[in-house]
Amino acid sequence: MSRLLVIIIFLLFFASPHSQEVDENEESSPFSTTKKKVQIWKGDVVGVYKNRVWIKIRVYRNQKIAKYNLEKLKSLFQEKKDYPVYQKETDLPVGSFLMREAILEEKNLHPKDKHFEVVLIGDYLPAKESRISSITTDTYIASYTEEDFYVEPNNYFKGRYTSPRKSVIHPKDRKEMMLISRGLFIYGQGNDASEDNFNPYFNEPTLATLKEIPSFYMDKYEVTNAEYQYFLQQTNSAAPVHWIGGKFPEGEQNHPVVNLTYREVEKYARWAGKRIPSEFEWEKAARGGGVIPYTNRDESIVYQITTLRYPFGDDFDSLLCNSRESKKGKTISVYELSHEGASPYGIIGMCGNAPEWTSSWYEPYPGHHLKSFSFGKIYKVVRGGSFSENAKNTTGLARSYGGVPNLAEDRRAGFRLVTDYRD
Repeated sequence: MSRLLVIIIFLLFFASPHSQEVDENEESSPFSTTKKKVQIWKGDVVGVYKNRVWIKIRVYRNQKIAKYNLEKLKSLFQEKKDYPVYQKETDLPVGSFLMREAILEEKNLHPKDKHFEVVLIGDYLPAKESRISSITTDTYIASYTEEDFYVEPNNYFKGRYTSPRKSVIHPKDRKEMMLISRGLFIYGQGNDASEDNFNPYFNEPTLATLKEIPSFYMDKYEVTNAEYQYFLQQTNSAAPVHWIGGKFPEGEQNHPVVNLTYREVEKYARWAGKRIPSEFEWEKAARGGGVIPYTNRDESIVYQITTLRYPFGDDFDSLLCNSRESKKGKTISVYELSHEGASPYGIIGMCGNAPEWTSSWYEPYPGHHLKSFSFGKIYKVVRGGSFSENAKNTTGLARSYGGVPNLAEDRRAGFRLVTDYRD
């Protein structure tokens, strides 16, 4: 018997008005809707004609309508016909005004005036609980709209982000530059530990062993002889010693400039307001990011390796790379290089043609214990191979170095430059 009594009390409690009151409170919560009323304009009633449905109101220019022209002001009274009427002293609604016509006098619509007057013609309908049966100068008319006062963050930022341009023209040297977007990047290779480009973490990449390189722009083409000559003229600098008579070989104005020292390239970079790319920046621009992250059901992250050996794929093609196999025996115009051989970011000539300086010291990759007398902060990494090197040395992961006997004398390579992307 006692158990039955407990059950009855339990049911009565949850069926009581108290529980209903909680539900009603929840429904009346200010967060039950994301809308709020926003006033578009307010007009004080300043004149009532003998016919009660003819009234004159004075509309004050708030921030929303301060710069409206005549047509926009007229549209304020065309979009909506039913307006609430409020008592000035209490701001309580006393009825509604059904507008049938609005008369604006253009001479009274000077944009410098803080207010303007308009005659409204229509019908007034007092509220049931209101004691005011007609419109008086103790009332005002207002127009409201509903706006969101809360927006989900994802919806707020949707459409507000402007994607960076995929290519730009640099204002100093007028070279086209391509965007290399920010993201994780896997470098080197994981098969041959005897090579200087061996990455011990290549086959099992993690967030800790991958590189994340900020977005940057890189020259689409290597710097040419003509472009380098223009720099020399602008800075009154001496021509490279291999330019006979201070001039590059005839007909090779669009060939990449070669046989420059690292210090000469540094000087050009300072003049152009750019910088020499790091070897990881160069490799990413040539091969792409190389990894695709996937999230498992247990929320752990794994990475699929998608690296390329060459800018255009894994298989070598002498038509897409000016190396020893192409049998040209010299550099060619950067504009004659095949666009089919472009890197994933649209950069041309990152396979063969001319070697390129990077700003990185020639050192083993992290975790690699290969020994070499050349490692250390002595030489700079050179990338890309050249027309005189074989296919192996023109891959996107091949490394070489320059700076023998020093960075001011070794005419080892040509170059292309980068600039940081700024939001």
